[in-house]
Amino acid sequence: MSLCLIASDPQDELELKQLFLISQELKKKNYPFFILTSPGSKLSAQARLQGIRVLNHRLDGSSGWLSSWKLQRLFKKNEIQVVHFFDRAAAGSAWKAAQKAAVKVRLASWKPDWNLKEALGFLGQVDSVICHNDESKRLLLKHNLGQGKLEIIPPGLDFSQFQNAKKDFLRQELNLQPDHFLVGLLCPLEDLKTLKSHLEAVRILDQEAPRLKVVILGVGALNLERLRQEQAMEFENLYFYLGFNEQLAEVISALDLFVFGAYSLPEEYILKSMVWKVPVIGVMAAGMTGLIIQRETGFLVPPGDPAALAQAILKLYLDRSLAQSLSSRAYELVASKHSGEAMAQKMVNHYEFLALQKGVKLGR
Repeated sequence: MSLCLIASDPQDELELKQLFLISQELKKKNYPFFILTSPGSKLSAQARLQGIRVLNHRLDGSSGWLSSWKLQRLFKKNEIQVVHFFDRAAAGSAWKAAQKAAVKVRLASWKPDWNLKEALGFLGQVDSVICHNDESKRLLLKHNLGQGKLEIIPPGLDFSQFQNAKKDFLRQELNLQPDHFLVGLLCPLEDLKTLKSHLEAVRILDQEAPRLKVVILGVGALNLERLRQEQAMEFENLYFYLGFNEQLAEVISALDLFVFGAYSLPEEYILKSMVWKVPVIGVMAAGMTGLIIQRETGFLVPPGDPAALAQAILKLYLDRSLAQSLSSRAYELVASKHSGEAMAQKMVNHYEFLALQKGVKLGR
């Protein structure tokens, strides 16, 4: 019995790499499988070059009777019992055929670019829905998709993209010296109460560590005039660098420490910080990420406590060996649980679990 990975025509290099990593993991276990994709697609050409078996069929999102009949025959001929739909067009074209061919295990990856209202009916019928993160899972739960069918498998980081960042970019932009200790502070700018609390921590640091420089990396709109009326802003060690998403790699890799001061911590930035081995500090709050483990992969501080935040920053500023130890363990965590290879292992393990539930044997 075979397994089939179905993707219409992915253009993103990371999506292609994810499919090939899953394919490599399936090969390691000697499971028979195919990639089903549109003829002439980049995926079809690259998969063949890598020696992966490819089935071609036009996957444009439509499911006319002739197209479904041909796919149904293809599934039966190749004894396919597990299908994984990777995008909307793949599901639209092949779902009916999989049903008619009595494919026992059917799962789908859902991403935010797949309109949720359009996808809900289909997602309610599959055996499992792959979510990329907790936020996606919470969104699907709000729309009454069953908890038991939702599986979180992060897409996996492509570590090669972290090799060529210009690490002195931010120092040049802000005219800072090489021996300055650069702290990035990510916080919601429209939340003046939280921002004022962080600025109080900056005031404490201004007195304690003059070589330490804090760069506010804001998210959202900032009412700067109102803030100036309510909070003293004249600090020697304070800088603002907004719109940093356009230079995300250069900004994060230039930091000596990254502080996540938002109430809900953005895992994407935390993961990237850990891959670049930048030590991290986060607030202890609802929706807190599991990536930051106190005194193992970073520091955690209570929300609304500027003294505690300043103390944690000073600790890592003064104890560079501790900062290095935290960042090294954080990197190991990301490499073991959030790399592309880790994603592929989790995905294939999930195939095995679903197949076992349905009495399907993946091997020959």
